[in-house]
Amino acid sequence: MRYRSSSRQRGFTLLEVLVALTVLAVALAALVKTGADHARNTAYMQERTMAHWAGQNLLTEFQTGMRVAAEGGRTGDLTMGPYRFGYRVEMSDYTATTPFPLPAVKRVDIRLWLAEQGEDAQRANVSGFVLP
Repeated sequence: MRYRSSSRQRGFTLLEVLVALTVLAVALAALVKTGADHARNTAYMQERTMAHWAGQNLLTEFQTGMRVAAEGGRTGDLTMGPYRFGYRVEMSDYTATTPFPLPAVKRVDIRLWLAEQGEDAQRANVSGFVLP
């Protein structure tokens, strides 16, 4: 039995190569977008974490008496790590409804945002209580 050898070479056609390159380009574009989204989300979470820590530090300063707990609101800015945050502190009297008497306390609500971007770029809310 004799096999015929074909003089025609076997390989990919130009159309097959173009389709494969198109599929590869779409997959790589999706991978790059996913990587960019991940980097952006990581930076956002870092900002939120640092803002929360800054708010906790500020609340602790009120609770320890390092800052005066006065009625009303006030604003300012502070730095935590590489970030500068603006903040607004609102204080109000708080009376708990319990069957036994509790001392009067003040409720402290702190909003923090990226100072460069304004209050619309809020990153954290921290709340707590302070003995007057």
